[in-house]
Amino acid sequence: MENAEYAVWAVNDGEKVLKDDLANPNKDGNSVWDGQTIRLFGARNETIAFQVIVETGDAEAAGIYVELSGLVHAEHGECRIENAAALDADPTNYVGRRIEVFTQHYLYVAPDLSTAPQWFYAESAPPLHRSGWIPDALIPADARPRLGGQPVRVPARSNQGFWIDIYIPREEAMKPGIYRGAVTVRSEAAVIRTLPVELRLYDFALPDENHSLTFVYANDVSEYYPETPDIQDRFRRMAHRHRFDLVGAEPHGKPFDAELLARYAPYLDGSFFTKANGYEGPGEQIGEGVFPIGMYGSKVLGTEPEAMREEADKWVAYFEELKWPGTYFCYLIDEPLPAKYDWIREQAAIVRGSAGAGKRLPFFTTRRYTPELEGAIDIWCAHSVDAESVRHGRESGDKLWFYNGYRPYHGSLILEAEAVDMRVNSWLRFRYGIDGYFVWHGTHWRHNHQGPRGRWNQNVYGYAVTFMYVAKDESAYYGEDGVHFGNGDGLLFYPGREPFFREQDRGVDGPISSIRMKNLRRGIQDYEYLWLAAQRGRRAEADAIAREAVPAGMHETDPNGRASWSSVGSRWDEYRRQAAELIASASVEQAKA
Repeated sequence: MENAEYAVWAVNDGEKVLKDDLANPNKDGNSVWDGQTIRLFGARNETIAFQVIVETGDAEAAGIYVELSGLVHAEHGECRIENAAALDADPTNYVGRRIEVFTQHYLYVAPDLSTAPQWFYAESAPPLHRSGWIPDALIPADARPRLGGQPVRVPARSNQGFWIDIYIPREEAMKPGIYRGAVTVRSEAAVIRTLPVELRLYDFALPDENHSLTFVYANDVSEYYPETPDIQDRFRRMAHRHRFDLVGAEPHGKPFDAELLARYAPYLDGSFFTKANGYEGPGEQIGEGVFPIGMYGSKVLGTEPEAMREEADKWVAYFEELKWPGTYFCYLIDEPLPAKYDWIREQAAIVRGSAGAGKRLPFFTTRRYTPELEGAIDIWCAHSVDAESVRHGRESGDKLWFYNGYRPYHGSLILEAEAVDMRVNSWLRFRYGIDGYFVWHGTHWRHNHQGPRGRWNQNVYGYAVTFMYVAKDESAYYGEDGVHFGNGDGLLFYPGREPFFREQDRGVDGPISSIRMKNLRRGIQDYEYLWLAAQRGRRAEADAIAREAVPAGMHETDPNGRASWSSVGSRWDEYRRQAAELIASASVEQAKA
C-alpha cells in the first residue's frame, strides 16, 4: 500500500543514512532492496539486520510505527522466526527475543566541529560523513515516546531510520529455504506502506564460539541505574549477543581475590549465558574469551618484588587450574612512552623471577613492537600495525593485536566513520591473521580524567563530542597544540537511563545499542563465515574474498593513501554472499563424498 506523503524504502546494515540526506542513492536499490521487496540471507545462529527509512514530505508525521511480522518458511509452515508470545520487560533478556525494532537517534555534527585527523584517521583517509545529522544510538521500540519509542514523530522533509535485527535460531529443525514476512509502516490512522520480506536461509550454522577475540572496556555505570541491581549482567548479555567480551569489571582491577573470582566464574565458564539466566543466542554456555589483570595498568600485583611474585603465582595458578580456554594477561601499562621502558623491563624481570607459576604470566601493553622492550612484553596491541611488529610476531611467537581504529590502516570508530568501518576490522583480522581487537571504551558517558571535560557527565544524546584532550595549551583551542577531540569516541553503548540529563532519559532499564555496535557484530560474524569456509576446505577461496574486500591494510597500508576498502554496504553483502556460497557448496561436496 502506498502513501504519497511518504517515501518508504529499505537499506542494508552497512550504511548510515543521514537525517537530511533525501537524495541517498540507496533509495533506488541496494543489496536488500529492489524497490518493492526486502531480500535477506543468512545462516542459523546468526543475527542479520536491515534498515527501513521513512522520508516525510512537506508535513511532519505525528506518529510512525514500524513493525516486522514473523517470518514463515514458504513450504514448511512449522518453521518460523518469531518472538515468543510474551517477552520479559528486561530488554536484555533474550529468551524468545528473535526480532527487535529500534529507532535511530541522530546526533548533529557541525562542519567546524567534525573530528579532525589525529588518532582516528590520517588526512589522506577521511571518514565519509564529516557533518550533519548522523545516526548511531538505536532506541528500543518500547522506550519513551518522543525519545525514540514508538510512535515516532518525524519532522517535515526528513528521514527517520528504523533498524531491525533478526536472530535466526541455531536449531537444525530450521529448514533451509525461503522465509517470508512483511514490514508494516503505519500511522495512528492508517497503514502507510507494507514491504514484503524474503529471507533465504542457508543450510549451515555459525559456530557458538568466536574464532577471533574482541573486547571492549566498560566502566561501572550503576549510578545510572540505581534501581537495577543486575545492570552489569544486562550489559554482559548484550555484549555476548553481539559476540564481544566486556572488560573493566571489578576483578579486572583488583588484586587476586578468590571469593570475587568465584562470583565472576560463571562469565568465564559460560554457565551464566543460559536461558535460565535470561540469555538466548550465539554463545549459549560459552564463556568469555579474555581476562585482563590490572586494567589500564592499575598496579594490582603490588610494588614490592616478593609480593608481586606471590600475586602473579596466584593468578597463573588460578587460570591453569581452571583450564579456561581464553586468554589472560597482565595489562602492565597503557601507551607507554620511552621514559617508562626501564620500569617495564624491571617489572617483567621481577615477576619472571618467580620460582612458581607466576613466571608464566603474560604481559600486555598498548604499543607496537618496541625493540627496547623485547622479552618484557608478550602481547603487543598496536594503534597501527607496522611491518616490524608483524615480523617480530612471526619470529618470536609474541601475539600482535590492535586497538581502536585509524584509517587507512583499519576502520575508525568515531561517529563520522563509514558504517562498514567497524565491520572492516574483522575482515582485516582474517586477512592478516591478527586475532585480537580492543576498543578502549564503550561507556564513556562520564569523561575520563583528561582534558577540559575531565570527570564530567556527558550528554551523549545531545552533544556529539565525547572525548577531549589538551595537547599542550588549552588556550590554543582547537589547533595542533590545543584541544583535540573526537565525536562519538568511547561509545558503543548508550544509557537507557539518564539521571544527569533527565530530559534524555529513555526509560529503558538496560543498555542501548548503536549502529557501530551492530557493525562490530556484523564483522565478527563475517569472520565466522570465512572461518567456516576455510574449515570446509575452501581456505584459498576465502582468502581471495578477503583480499578483494580489503586489498591492503595493517602493515601493507600506504600511510599517505586512502582506505583500500569500499564504503558501500552492498559490496560487503556481496562478499558475505560469496562466502556463504563457498560454505554451502563445500557442504554439498562433503555430503556426496
